[in-house]
Amino acid sequence: MHPHVRGFLALVVLLGAGPSAGAQAPNPADVDQIRREMESLRRDYERRMDLLEQQLRRLEQASAPAPAPSPAASDPAPIRVVTPDAFSATNAAVARAADAAKDLSDALRVNEFVNAEFQLDQQTRQWSIGGNTNSPVKQRLEKVLNDFIDFGGYFRAGYGRDSEGGPQVAFQNPGALSKYRLGNEAEDYAELVLGKNWYAPGMFSLDPKLRPDGTPDGPVARAQLRMAFYNPYSDYNSGASTQVTLPEAWVGIGNVVASQPELNFWAGNRYYRRQDIYINDFFYWNVSGGGAGLEDYRLPVGKLAFAWIGNGSQSGVYSDVPAPDPANKAGFSKSTYDIRWYDFEVPGGTGEVGVDVARTASGKDQFGQEAEDSYGAALTLVHTARNLLDADSVNRLSVQAGSGPSKTFTSGFQTFGTPEGNFILPEPGDSWRFRITESLVLQPSDQFSVAPVFMYQYTDYAGAFGTQNWVSAGVRPILQLNKFFRLAFEGGVDWVSESGLSPAGNVVKLSFAPELALGDRFFSRPVLRIFATYAHWSDDLVGSVGGLDYKGQEWGLTYGVQAEAWW
Repeated sequence: MHPHVRGFLALVVLLGAGPSAGAQAPNPADVDQIRREMESLRRDYERRMDLLEQQLRRLEQASAPAPAPSPAASDPAPIRVVTPDAFSATNAAVARAADAAKDLSDALRVNEFVNAEFQLDQQTRQWSIGGNTNSPVKQRLEKVLNDFIDFGGYFRAGYGRDSEGGPQVAFQNPGALSKYRLGNEAEDYAELVLGKNWYAPGMFSLDPKLRPDGTPDGPVARAQLRMAFYNPYSDYNSGASTQVTLPEAWVGIGNVVASQPELNFWAGNRYYRRQDIYINDFFYWNVSGGGAGLEDYRLPVGKLAFAWIGNGSQSGVYSDVPAPDPANKAGFSKSTYDIRWYDFEVPGGTGEVGVDVARTASGKDQFGQEAEDSYGAALTLVHTARNLLDADSVNRLSVQAGSGPSKTFTSGFQTFGTPEGNFILPEPGDSWRFRITESLVLQPSDQFSVAPVFMYQYTDYAGAFGTQNWVSAGVRPILQLNKFFRLAFEGGVDWVSESGLSPAGNVVKLSFAPELALGDRFFSRPVLRIFATYAHWSDDLVGSVGGLDYKGQEWGLTYGVQAEAWW
């Protein structure tokens, strides 16, 4: 603190304490001593103020285009008397500032409590965002909006070409549920998230107040709206080809049960506790959709969540004879009951256990046909170990088994293509799937980070579609040249055995991408990259990978630029 300011504050404190000291009825010697000290402080304060005013005038004159005038005489400035009213006004201003600071501190604690009440941190990119909630950009935005609206989002955008002269295509095994993404995303994609927090003090209390820790004792609520935009490079910037969806529109209310302040209730359409592997963008557990539920019911060990989530679609009713007509569609519905136990300690990290029970049904098409109802259940076990070497380092192991419509481990339907069109895959109750995933993000030093992944999946479709094995392995190492420049590599292979849905074969993809990122962490964003991607696939997959440009080939090459950001 500047010594002039420190002296002024000392004067204010002494004078503010004056009335209370006088109430003790000191003797005349004490009164004279205090007056002499006050007079000395006042004179010192006036001299300091005069010197500051002289310095200010000199600075103003130095910045003017005209030559600076001669320095002022160094004679002591006359002493000006500061009235008691001025001191009282100063004390009042200081008190108002202190009250305002306390109100702001309480408001920030309330806002942090509400954000924690509805925290969604299961997805990979949320981990990286979580450590940056006090970033300068967000602070400025929240100041402008006065914290009325939270604004978040994600996008990747750019453009690429293939070696045959057409727009960039993505290389993916037709029997795999994901692809390795670095230099292999042939579209612009964006999400915009708007959120609003409410705190209604006293709604359930006759004496509204904050708890000792600064959190509210009344209910809190959050509304969240998420819009998603998708535009493929094959029809770049075409309004007709741009898809706009509303994957989230929900409201949650919490802090309404005194014994369970973390418990919250929600309804609407939302991304529900989904979990993913970043480098191949694979959401292995994604029961997202419309419905309602409760979260964060605290147990003696861990927490509990329950939700009912539904999904709907239209498809031709598949049958072998006669040939199905994809234009003759019926409505399909799927309801999933999801219960989870999570945030409990296990050796090496935390655990999560989930059970999903699902039912799929269909209405009738114009010929009166309908699909058979089917039922299924799934069990998911997840082990998470975070902060292995730094805040970005995390390991996740998942084991899943499911039957019937629950074997997708999502709220949606699995589809398949035929020469007649695309159909929702029949999911009889005796069909089943087993899956294991292992993913790791590790940063042993500021100069190197790496993200390997391994997955195995076996599916028995219990019908004409047979069985299928899917094995996927990949890695993305990043070599950090300095704080902002780096070289990213990615290699991945997806092998699928033959089934009634796809031929057997593998797709190998290799990418190289120099990057400019805002930091030296694996998840540092925003990032700008240029890339080149090479892919090779098996003979049996010729015509099924790379689109029309590579219809008769076993390999492909693409290159381009991309920006990626989240906040």
